[in-house]
Amino acid sequence: MAINTMTATGNVGQDAELRYLQNGTAVSEFSLPVKAGYGDNQKTAWIKCVIWGKVAEIFAPNIKKGDLVAVSGEFYVEEWEKNGVTVTKPCLRVNQIQPTKKLDGQVQPSQQQSQQQNNSQSTQETDFDDNIPF
Repeated sequence: MAINTMTATGNVGQDAELRYLQNGTAVSEFSLPVKAGYGDNQKTAWIKCVIWGKVAEIFAPNIKKGDLVAVSGEFYVEEWEKNGVTVTKPCLRVNQIQPTKKLDGQVQPSQQQSQQQNNSQSTQETDFDDNIPF
């Protein structure tokens, strides 16, 4: 059994574009660079990231060129004919996205989680019984 999952982190190449299909489904697209190799052999491929539905509506207005994001999802390749030549483009159907900046003044989930952990740790520290002999 093969599992098709790809995770990438990078700076967004252009502002996310939000559009709606005829049936009203929201679709958002942006590009993300993926580097391979090192030194003189380093190459950059641009991955088209596609977000669907409500998630696209929420994130698209906040994804701007240069923003650092982490995405994960299903990898696929788009193919089409152009002037008799087959053109291919690597794509990612995004299932998870983690921006590295605040969205409309909201704290990111990872920041909320770490704040909650810090709060629970400080609460736990004060709950310890000082009569423990070790």
